[in-house]
Amino acid sequence: MVTVSGKIKWQSRRGMRELDLMLLPFVEHDLQECSESFLNDYVDLLEATDLQLVRWFNGTELADSESRRKVIEYIKQCHAKRIGHEDV
Repeated sequence: MVTVSGKIKWQSRRGMRELDLMLLPFVEHDLQECSESFLNDYVDLLEATDLQLVRWFNGTELADSESRRKVIEYIKQCHAKRIGHEDV
């Protein structure tokens, strides 16, 4: 279990609805349950541009590293579990 800083929460706000719908609930509900190593990989993912993130999340491009691909896949899995449970 990790502590998610306000800085990470703020950096997860991308201003693109598609990304905010994926990242903000993940940070709020799932990220604190991850390992410190995963948190570091997530912070690395946030270094990508919005356009890169959209392309990686929608599958039109592969993320440029294995760690980023794993983080994206985990976020997508968490998102899929929440579908239909928008109050979570």
